[in-house]
Amino acid sequence: MASTRSSKFRFALVVSEYNRDYTDALLASAQKALDGYDLKIIRVPGAYEIPLQVQRLARTKRYDAIIALGVVWQGKTHHAQEILRAVTDALMRVSLDTDVPVLHHVVSVKTETEARARCMGVRFNRGREAAKAALALAALQNAKGNR
Repeated sequence: MASTRSSKFRFALVVSEYNRDYTDALLASAQKALDGYDLKIIRVPGAYEIPLQVQRLARTKRYDAIIALGVVWQGKTHHAQEILRAVTDALMRVSLDTDVPVLHHVVSVKTETEARARCMGVRFNRGREAAKAALALAALQNAKGNR
């Protein structure tokens, strides 16, 4: 699913299908904050699959920033921590290797209350925060003439 709007900045959003109620909320908040900008939205199965798609998009050099959105529930095992560490390391590597800002908003939650607050909240919403950070980085990059 892709959405195109006119503007001088172009953003890509890579969004996990897993925990879709929450990732849809993150996406909706990010889209609202980026209203009027050129957006490409790509869905992947889960958080672990986000970095590969982010890398593919970053290598095209078509985007001023790429936003990664997902939700990982902390459980009784270390699996969630391993997923989050792998995703974090990979997203940073993509950003540094391609010189394209990658906004890591794959959130880690322990409770339903935390998930709702971070993904669906009005006051503290990671989707909106990711979009605002992407706009700031795109403007900074543009002002420096680095693109």
